[in-house]
Amino acid sequence: MKLIKILPNFLTILNGFCGCLAILFIFENDSIGNNYGYQLALVLVLLGGIFDYFDGYFAYILNTKSKIGLHLDSLSDLITFSLAPAFLMYDFFQNQSDELDFIPLISLLIIPFSMIRLARFNSLPSKSYFLGLPTPANGMFFIGIPFLSFDIELEYLAIIIMFFCFLMISNIKFESFKKSNDKKNKNIFYLILILILTISFLSIIFNNISLLNMVSITILIYILSSILFTVYRSI
Repeated sequence: MKLIKILPNFLTILNGFCGCLAILFIFENDSIGNNYGYQLALVLVLLGGIFDYFDGYFAYILNTKSKIGLHLDSLSDLITFSLAPAFLMYDFFQNQSDELDFIPLISLLIIPFSMIRLARFNSLPSKSYFLGLPTPANGMFFIGIPFLSFDIELEYLAIIIMFFCFLMISNIKFESFKKSNDKKNKNIFYLILILILTISFLSIIFNNISLLNMVSITILIYILSSILFTVYRSI
């Protein structure tokens, strides 16, 4: 029985380990070729996201929440959803052009803003929503950028990075998937999310576009759904 109580922290550590491996594959991308390094990094970050979800789930049902677990979670999230995406975007910028000067360094802004976001999350009481864009969502968005089937001008991509950094430390409410007493309204959010996801998924399938597009697009849909839900509740 005591052994199973370490399961949440073990899953948290696996999350951080996935992030470490993802970083290694990012910088091996050129030697591996065909974006395989990026693809492996993508899979590892998504796997880290699964571990990140289930560590909290098991901590709740096993009633093993602790301060150590809270700090471990933040450290693992910083590695997997901040360092890995930031380094991937830096490498992505460098591979796209040699004439960008300081622009690749903008990708490193993801790290300090994620640190602030995680520290603020730890200092605030638990709520049924996130105040600011969650670090895992931000990290998954950028880890999926190289797999989009359309090109984004690198200058615009730098602006997107800065905008998402602002979203992380903003006071904008983003919905969480935790249990809520307001089930009726929460179902509206799920309805909006599933509807837009379904439309996007079918569009990608029928246009024979790679499903890897769905990684970044899903995060955009999550952001849009949260904003639409906030507007709905304010009416």
